[in-house]
Amino acid sequence: MSFILSVGENQTEFNDSIQSELAEVKKLIHVHTRSKFKDVQKIVTDVMQNEGKMLRPYLVILGANFGRYERERHVKLAGAVEILHMATLVHDDIIDEAKLRRNQASIQSKYGKDMAVYTGDYLLSKSISILNGDSFNAENSRRLSEAIAQICESELMQYQNRFRALSIKNYLRVISGKTAALFAVSLYVGAVESGCDENLSKMLGRIGYELGMAFQIIDDILDFDINQSKVGKSTMSDFINGYYTIPILLALQKGTGNVDSLSKEAMMDFVKANRGLDSARELAHKYTERAFKRIDLLPDCDAKAVLNLFAKKLVDREY
Repeated sequence: MSFILSVGENQTEFNDSIQSELAEVKKLIHVHTRSKFKDVQKIVTDVMQNEGKMLRPYLVILGANFGRYERERHVKLAGAVEILHMATLVHDDIIDEAKLRRNQASIQSKYGKDMAVYTGDYLLSKSISILNGDSFNAENSRRLSEAIAQICESELMQYQNRFRALSIKNYLRVISGKTAALFAVSLYVGAVESGCDENLSKMLGRIGYELGMAFQIIDDILDFDINQSKVGKSTMSDFINGYYTIPILLALQKGTGNVDSLSKEAMMDFVKANRGLDSARELAHKYTERAFKRIDLLPDCDAKAVLNLFAKKLVDREY
């Protein structure tokens, strides 16, 4: 999903400048994750080649543009956030025994689980190193630490409930921590680091939260897509690993019977027959509508216009 958006003339120039900054973020990531050990560098290079949509650094830079944007400072912050995110993905693939990550062999499937654990830990240390190597706002370091804790707690909660249907409330708690927390903190830290006041920073953080919730719900919908090459990873992987995501949980509210023994194909039919996918997409739209209402309250600027279009593209994505 590319985020080169269709915007007005002024916003096109502004969005192009963000894309330019993201190119600098990628360069910084490559520099800061470099290892003097050849075998370690080979694995880290594979992680870098699997770089994704760069949504979280995009949000850091976007949030920073609501205040006084400082290129070097905010590129470093965005890089630290993305490295943190990559570390969580490496660890996720170990737990899920995922074979693919963005149409490439996952680190754990290519190098083994032990090496993948160390790679994720290595990336975490590099993210922390960037944050400690500059005089970033202390509140931002605290918020990022809290986000890491939320991700871990949510993943633990999800894992402990494998092969069990969570309540909708608990499912939302899980995705709040595993996905929405980092979306929220990305916009928030960018704003704080650029000198935005607390009210504006918190508003942006809340928008990030709503968008993160929608993003994860749509991700769970796309896990039911039969086109694996389009999605870029193994489909129905959550169900195979015992995780009942929102399309299944919503289908269970309408359908009856024991789904524990269903095959992948039978579960797909069950979810479609009981409007699980449609209901999940409606829920995702509810979160984005909340985000749109908050975006309307933001001060008028190019960053606001681009954030609005970002939200629209996020909910309509197909991969």
